[in-house]
Amino acid sequence: MPIHTTLESDLLEELAESANAAECLLCAYDVLEDMLDALLKSIFYKDDYAVKFVVDPLLTTDGPLGEILVRTKLLLGLGVISKEVYDDIEVFVTLKEWVNVQDGQVNFWGQDVVFELNRINAIQKMMPIDYAPELVEGMSDDMKQMFLERHFQKVRSTIVLAVNDIHQQLAKENVLTS
Repeated sequence: MPIHTTLESDLLEELAESANAAECLLCAYDVLEDMLDALLKSIFYKDDYAVKFVVDPLLTTDGPLGEILVRTKLLLGLGVISKEVYDDIEVFVTLKEWVNVQDGQVNFWGQDVVFELNRINAIQKMMPIDYAPELVEGMSDDMKQMFLERHFQKVRSTIVLAVNDIHQQLAKENVLTS
């Protein structure tokens, strides 16, 4: 049975239009969480009322399967997702937590963020993120601002492609459709 992620295209569009790094990372997390929710529902939901009655409380945000890492561990354990997808989702969870710890004050040229993004398999396959503070040394303020804006757009596009790659892997393995 195909999995339908009703909000996924809207979320991907929002991700592609995010105005800053924090918004982009939080939106990427939301897209992945929506995909996993759809995947779990396709596995557990059946037409039988009793199954829905038992499964619904498990999948709510305050249920035992409410946290994204618990969901991904379950899906990995069931063989529904690959270790590579699990690892990528785990990095996006780490980045979401980092945004929260930093009160949304993150950027795509911070060493911690660049390091974590480069741990994502989907990014490594496409285009590792390359940034070092030396790249902007000696630039005028205007040139530095233009360089950083271009870097932001490149990283945001890379994240959109990485999230889409994860979606494609889920679709290939689990008949996930948008």
